[in-house]
Amino acid sequence: MRGTWLVGRRRGAAGAPGARTWRSRQAGRAAVTVLGVLLVWGSLGFTGYAAGWTLHKDHAQNVLLRQASAHGVRSATATPQPCVQAQPATGQLAGVVSIPTIGLRAPVEQGTGDTQLAVAVGHVPASVWPGEAGTSVLLGHDVSYFVHLDALHPGDLVQYQDRCSTVEYRVTGSHVVPAGSPIDNSSGPTLVLDTCWPTNALFYTSQRLLVDAVEVSGGQGGRRGPTGPTPTAAPPTYSVPAPPALVAQGLTLQQNEEPMGTLTLTGSPSMSWEESPGPLALTASALEAFFGGVHATGSDRADWWSAVAPGVAMPGPLVGATVSGHDAPLDVSIDSVNGVPDAVTLTTDVTVSGGAAPGPYHEVVTEDVSSGVVTVHTWQMTWR
Repeated sequence: MRGTWLVGRRRGAAGAPGARTWRSRQAGRAAVTVLGVLLVWGSLGFTGYAAGWTLHKDHAQNVLLRQASAHGVRSATATPQPCVQAQPATGQLAGVVSIPTIGLRAPVEQGTGDTQLAVAVGHVPASVWPGEAGTSVLLGHDVSYFVHLDALHPGDLVQYQDRCSTVEYRVTGSHVVPAGSPIDNSSGPTLVLDTCWPTNALFYTSQRLLVDAVEVSGGQGGRRGPTGPTPTAAPPTYSVPAPPALVAQGLTLQQNEEPMGTLTLTGSPSMSWEESPGPLALTASALEAFFGGVHATGSDRADWWSAVAPGVAMPGPLVGATVSGHDAPLDVSIDSVNGVPDAVTLTTDVTVSGGAAPGPYHEVVTEDVSSGVVTVHTWQMTWR
């Protein structure tokens, strides 16, 4: 049997081909197929990519990892037989992927929609599970779990653990491909890790980084049975003290026109925080504070402004004005002290219309992060 499977963002788009592939494996056919994977976000525009950020507030990495232990995901120890590994439903915790070289330990959920990728590494439903014959595909956001994927080299080890087994892979290479490029399904157990390229991009990218690995030990030690309970969500991590009337103006990225640039981590961030939803979750809140300031000044509402920028003077050029031109991408830099993020800097070029001083400006906004609350600290507008 040969075919081309198109793996969409929704489970329904890939369900039928995935079922045929599973049945053919059960029948003992060692066919080599092609997964025409629409590598994550391949069909999304800018706003669709950005929409996934806000969903980081629905879960937290440490909660999922605690649930992994509670649900029987174990370390590399002997597994008593028989062992039954549930067939995870979309959005359900499936296992944990670890890469010692880059210090990664991340939960893996079934599915590759925004909801799954906002909190975990996603398993492509139409691909096999790690340890089974064929190519297993795991997707992860850049500037999140897979931010350091480009640091892997041939020989590095990747480990996948679920309730019944521990599977170990050895990296064989990596390459950058256009979004939508096919991934060959191997006859033996292999693994592909997939993320956006470059890995520090906050914008929709047209290229994907693929890391290839081959199994060196392990394999599924048990059969798959009925679906178990679905993990619960965790509370938000970061927030902005914007009043409801200001929030109603629309403070998320998908509600505002702003071309995004790159994310830079400075100071002394912790590796575990870098390789988690934390940076994107903080970026989402930093943008809410930023857009809150834009709407507050444009509406000349001092009360709104003081809520998101306490003790800070309104930037004169923006008072009663509108941003009519976005002349450069908005770059974000997060600074950390002893592993804890404490400041965010946003930098861009804009053209201002109306107000007291219309014209082109270089804009630098700094924000404080204290106990998970993000507020504006300075707002500089320099004529250019």
